Amino acid sequence: MSPPKVDPRVAKRRAQVAAEKTRQRRRRVIVIGSVLLAAAALVGLFMSPVLEVKRVEIKGAQHTSLNSVLAISGLNERGHPMISVDRFALAHRVERLPWVARAEVTRQWPNTVHVLVVERVPVGVVGVPGGVALIDAKGRVLATAPTPPDHTYAITIAPGDKIPGPGRTVPPAVLGAVRILGALSKGLAGQAESVHRVAGSPATYELTLHGPVTIRLGEATRIDDKLAAAEAVLAAQHAPGTVIDVRVPGSPAVTHT
Repeated sequence: MSPPKVDPRVAKRRAQVAAEKTRQRRRRVIVIGSVLLAAAALVGLFMSPVLEVKRVEIKGAQHTSLNSVLAISGLNERGHPMISVDRFALAHRVERLPWVARAEVTRQWPNTVHVLVVERVPVGVVGVPGGVALIDAKGRVLATAPTPPDHTYAITIAPGDKIPGPGRTVPPAVLGAVRILGALSKGLAGQAESVHRVAGSPATYELTLHGPVTIRLGEATRIDDKLAAAEAVLAAQHAPGTVIDVRVPGSPAVTHT
């Protein structure tokens, strides 16, 4: 039995549909290929020396060197693509540097990375071999220096207290002294000379003012109340050799040496 004859018009239409499908497939292949080529070219551009980090600028730093930022960030290595600079991760790494309290990183295309830092401020100093260790209000050791900088107070520590290296936090007993310095009112700050960490456990403290006047604080608890009580006593009497005991801030006691 012979196959049925196909109407020539139907055969022509079928041929047209098949040809159109072939053209559509070719167009899709061309479009996909063009996209892939463009993507590859774009990736190649971003990874090429044309868009590498060639300059790093640091602002807001007095004690933080560009070399230390380059070393901790890895941007001192050649061939670092701008596209791979993770601004937030980089800022977090820079904040590990001893002096840096906060860092912000931005990219300026095609080749520059900007690092803005806010540095910590020393409030206390502790004697160490060769000079003093600078400590900020959070108890972080910033650096060592041959002499105390202006606007810092001496902290005397007890035997056995250890001062770690830059970038680390002082032990709790020394941190109590730092907290006292951070709580000083403007009036007391202008009179203060040093904080003495009394040997023993638990840690207790004494604040020395010009005069001299000694404020016996006891443990580093209720610091604001104790300092307010001492300031009230000072407003009424302020003689050299005065010892103001505010270990119980509601009942301050005054003696003279």
